[in-house]
Amino acid sequence: MKSSLKNAVCVAAAPFLLLAACASPNQPTTEGAAASPASTAEMALMATHDSLMFQTDELYALKGKLAGYHSEAAAPYIHGLLAADHAMTAWMHQYKVPDTTVAPAARLAYFRQQQQVLTGVRRQYRTSLDSATRFHTEHPAAGEAAATH
Repeated sequence: MKSSLKNAVCVAAAPFLLLAACASPNQPTTEGAAASPASTAEMALMATHDSLMFQTDELYALKGKLAGYHSEAAAPYIHGLLAADHAMTAWMHQYKVPDTTVAPAARLAYFRQQQQVLTGVRRQYRTSLDSATRFHTEHPAAGEAAATH
């Protein structure tokens, strides 16, 4: 019984271990080797992406709070949050990592262009989150106002 459980765990973990063991084509494969400019740009792009994905939880939580208002006053802020989320989703759907056989200069140009697009999405996230948070703070929902007094 214990042996079959151990085997099942090993089989389930194998794909993750293989994935972790694979070297990324965009990262140096030897210790101390410098990353190429395209690799550096791609890593910066993915850091921006990851930062936005982290903020998505905040976006959904705030949208949920505003949806509880049952008031048209919150509608523009909800719309802004939904538009920011849509912009991020649209970026993720159109983003395609260039093949490693593409010229390094073309890869670098692509990652820089995508960084500009994602910077716009980040601005949209920040603007919608800030304005919705300000609205929520200045106009607490009825249940929240009673809880703070």
